[in-house]
Amino acid sequence: MKVKIVAEATCNLFKNILDKKGVSEVRILKMPLFVDNDEHICYEDDMDIEDFSRYYFDAIKNGAKTRTSLINPDTFEQVFSEEVANGYKVICFTMASGISGTNQAANIAKDIVNKQYGDEMVYVVDSMTCGFGEGLQVLHANELVKEGKSFEEIKAEVERFKFFVRSEFTVDEIKYLISTGRVSRALAKFLTLANIKVMLKNSRESKIVFDGPAFGRKNAISKLADKVKDKIDLSIDQTVYITHCQIKEDADKLKELIVEKTGIASDKVEIYDYDLISGAHIGPGALAVFYVSTKEFE
Repeated sequence: MKVKIVAEATCNLFKNILDKKGVSEVRILKMPLFVDNDEHICYEDDMDIEDFSRYYFDAIKNGAKTRTSLINPDTFEQVFSEEVANGYKVICFTMASGISGTNQAANIAKDIVNKQYGDEMVYVVDSMTCGFGEGLQVLHANELVKEGKSFEEIKAEVERFKFFVRSEFTVDEIKYLISTGRVSRALAKFLTLANIKVMLKNSRESKIVFDGPAFGRKNAISKLADKVKDKIDLSIDQTVYITHCQIKEDADKLKELIVEKTGIASDKVEIYDYDLISGAHIGPGALAVFYVSTKEFE
């Protein structure tokens, strides 16, 4: 049977990115987000992502209350059933199970569909990250589909590959991490007063975890570039992805440093707006880099 790649909206693969890469086969599940009482549907085809990102992160900065709604099991089940009825087996990517209930919802739906057909028609991948870390895995899986790999071959490869996808972040304002429980209010106050920036990374616990401090914004950007230099696998043809929450100048600086420190071609480092769903949890001014490393992450 043919294989269909499905992902939910935290994968950072906006329509403008998929169009640029000529990817039309992947199915991205839309997710609603709310700014105060106004509902917006992420991944609507007519959404101008640059304009909306500017509005969205400015609203957060100015104190707007934001929230998102998880995709429920019924929606996943409907999508999986549609794709199976169309002759596909489905491989679905979700954001890290340790930071969202989306993976659990997808697995509930998977079990229902597989039981209905008496066979494994759907497989759910815990990406163990969010944003373009998930998106990078989705793009890799789609290439395997285009190469004609089987369902079983793709399952095995994506489970191997995900442990080599590095997701590394720095945030501008620590207050956005308080609600996630990653830092206490007392620690946040101290870090802010001392101008200490927080570094984050994906982990084998399927969470985004603390990865040390950086003294000032310039140092944080330099540290991100050094991490890429130390870990990137330059033996493969890969693209490094930088995403940002309305700080294009800092993203450009990070790209410049990565090119300088690794020798990777400039056109192999791409910059995009940061995922809107998980972006509210790291806040305006956050900067992230995603790439494939030589070793599995810790």
